[in-house]
Amino acid sequence: MGYSFSKAKLPKGNSYPLKRSALDRALGQANVKDLVSVSYLRTQRPNEVMRADYHGDHRNDYFASGKTSVTIYSVHGEERAATESALLNEGVNAIVDWLVKAETAGSTWRAANHQLVLEFASQSLLQIES
Repeated sequence: MGYSFSKAKLPKGNSYPLKRSALDRALGQANVKDLVSVSYLRTQRPNEVMRADYHGDHRNDYFASGKTSVTIYSVHGEERAATESALLNEGVNAIVDWLVKAETAGSTWRAANHQLVLEFASQSLLQIES
């Protein structure tokens, strides 16, 4: 995989709900090409556990223009197993399918920024696309 990678150090009691190797395996199987970065960050918003962003190709001066990025957010340790299971069962596939869609979308779609956000709450995964 040819993307930049960063992983924030977490405070005690928090962990990441998805191993990089699981993500890389899914990305490789789908032959995702336009991924510019993967970041593992501390939780930013309640319930948000993973997201994919498409950076519209309307900005020629931006290094990620026309490319995608993925972010995985930390969870409390006691939520890790359930969150990981949801991501492995449906979340990673949803993200990867969305990344492939971004690579093959028409020029009108690719002209603007888009995102797919995965939230985990009440033992279920919610997909929010914009």
